[in-house]
Amino acid sequence: MFRILALMFLLGLCTPVLADEPELYLVDAVATQSTHAPSRAMAHELEEIYADLSRVSGVKAALVWSTSGDINAFATEVEGEKIILVQEGLLESFGGDRDAVAAILGHELAHHKADHLHAGERKQKGIQVLGAILGAVVGAKVGRNSGELAGAIAGTAVGAGAGLMALKFNRNQELEADRLAVGWMIDAGYNPNGMLRVQTQLGELSGTRSRAAILSTHPTSKKRYQKAERQIERLGPSPELLATAISPLVGPDELALAEAEIAEVEQQAIASRAIPNPPTSEVPAAALTPIEGVDFDTYAAISNQLTRVGETGRAGVLSQHGLDSAELERINQGFIARMQANPGLSQRYSVAYFRATDGKLAAWGRDLANSYEHDQPLQLDPPYPMSQAKVLLAELTARGAPQLDAAQVASVEKEVLAPFELSYYDYLIGHNWWSRKLTLDAMAGDTSGLQAYYDTAESPEESSPSVSIDPDKVKVGKGVYVGGKPLRTSKTSE
Repeated sequence: MFRILALMFLLGLCTPVLADEPELYLVDAVATQSTHAPSRAMAHELEEIYADLSRVSGVKAALVWSTSGDINAFATEVEGEKIILVQEGLLESFGGDRDAVAAILGHELAHHKADHLHAGERKQKGIQVLGAILGAVVGAKVGRNSGELAGAIAGTAVGAGAGLMALKFNRNQELEADRLAVGWMIDAGYNPNGMLRVQTQLGELSGTRSRAAILSTHPTSKKRYQKAERQIERLGPSPELLATAISPLVGPDELALAEAEIAEVEQQAIASRAIPNPPTSEVPAAALTPIEGVDFDTYAAISNQLTRVGETGRAGVLSQHGLDSAELERINQGFIARMQANPGLSQRYSVAYFRATDGKLAAWGRDLANSYEHDQPLQLDPPYPMSQAKVLLAELTARGAPQLDAAQVASVEKEVLAPFELSYYDYLIGHNWWSRKLTLDAMAGDTSGLQAYYDTAESPEESSPSVSIDPDKVKVGKGVYVGGKPLRTSKTSE
């Protein structure tokens, strides 16, 4: 009888970041460390726009992401280090207009370009920050498990309350920043009408009861709109640029790219932590030669069929393949001996076995096969909730699973599985899917699900049920592997 053992990892605990206090991250940390696809994609696009505007303006400043829900962005400085800070609330409000975001970033860069921060002694004294900000934000060294953004970003974070201050500039400084930004937008290939839309939206915000933070540092006026409009006319951008349609900061393609990057990182994390599976390409050709006319993949598929049909359908499966019990016994013994000698063959067995899954969970069986074959995450949503999986595991383990005879299988199908519309075979496939998923999660650093799942048994290593493959005939010896995991016919003490 084959069993796929779950892997357990012991990890140190991290101090959680308080969710109600805004945090600060370098935007490039969000773009490379976030496991929240929308945030990662938005950070990617912010970086691209910012690089364009920084190039044409000649201004070098650190771009910082704040988790604050306030609608604001501002230029500030930390001990001589120029900083542009963008808050999540602003990205949510203006994220549907890429050119508007470019206008805002250009405006803040212009404050640095024109040295507005040092225009008066009052403003110089207004820049009050703690030394921790300089070390954690400006010189941020992004590390795993050192912070969270929307519950999903690993990076260095500090409370925004520590002191990055938004300064208020006078009307002439605001107009100058708008003027510079419009020119840079045109030079960088952004539709300058985005600046007009920013002024329009600010005007709409000023008319609401809930005043956005941006209005306290960037007061709007008809004059700002008119000045920007005249600046656009004076610079005369191409009609094609002015006709550029409004597009969101993040579209479907950008989101898909971020999701692909996250999936690749997860797969690399799994590969770096997983017990290596010997490549099937390393299996000697002789190990795959047929026994009694049955090739190895067909043998695995027959094993799956025998598990599905149970004792009542055993004769029919053997007849379908032109076998009798004695021939099957010789096939079992022969291929098991080969798997003992060639561990990589067990990986191939696991793939072929699960690919042959039939019935209501056939798709999840194929998902398992693909996961083992390519060392990749599972792609499907769970076949049923984990709460149900835990109940089934507890009930069947208490009844002696997976070492059940035909009468016991009939009993658990009637008394335990019928309410869930599952057969014992379905349960074994579902259990192995859940075991694989939670094991992969543990390999990636999250052991909570695996621990919770196996709390139903005395010991995860001693009690986990497994795929049952013709229990009357298959004998598994020491050292046999399936899916890169050790297999035992009895309880293991490993």
